[in-house]
Amino acid sequence: MSPQEPVGEPVQQSEPRNWTIAVWVLYLGGYITGISILVGLIIAYIKRPDFAGTPYHSHMTYAIRTFWISLIVGIIGVVLCFVIVGFFVLIALAIWQIYRCVRGIIRAADGRPIENPEGWW
Repeated sequence: MSPQEPVGEPVQQSEPRNWTIAVWVLYLGGYITGISILVGLIIAYIKRPDFAGTPYHSHMTYAIRTFWISLIVGIIGVVLCFVIVGFFVLIALAIWQIYRCVRGIIRAADGRPIENPEGWW
């Protein structure tokens, strides 16, 4: 006989990690699908309160900020494409986004929080 888990058992540590990694993978998938980043954003907003007090709360804040900063800089980059500079802005933005996503995946897999989730790096 195996013991059954009691009702109301706290969330296991692997569940927040899996959700967090899913958010980062959805963000990266946005380069292919274009829409999956929005799914990742919605999950980040929904799960952030659930992860309070865990290392994964900082990941959700980091992911949300990544989206909004990317949106603003992306719009600026598109407008600046008319004067060629925008292409460089968009390339730099893509590198920055990929860096943040890969960093998030690695730290989530290790169970570590993002230091300074409201920062630029």
